[in-house]
Amino acid sequence: MAKASGSYICGTCGITTTGKGHLCNPVKLEKLTVCKHCGRLADNPRHVCVPMVLKVRYACGNCGRVATARTSLCNPQPIPKAIKKPTKVGARAR
Repeated sequence: MAKASGSYICGTCGITTTGKGHLCNPVKLEKLTVCKHCGRLADNPRHVCVPMVLKVRYACGNCGRVATARTSLCNPQPIPKAIKKPTKVGARAR
């Protein structure tokens, strides 16, 4: 009898099966985690989504990985906030 290869899910269409042969983007179910920012299933531990990008405050000084909390990085460096250039009200483009 053949040994079961585990359960897989298609990352594109969401179909679940015990073999990965007929899936276009097979991912092992054991490797999936739920993103705490957007709620989607992600197989990449470094998944970055729009809700997370809006909350990012730190970057690792060693590898460049971004995070919302200092404790998630080994060498956290604060990301400076963007400085908005003041615009003149009522100025015409020439």
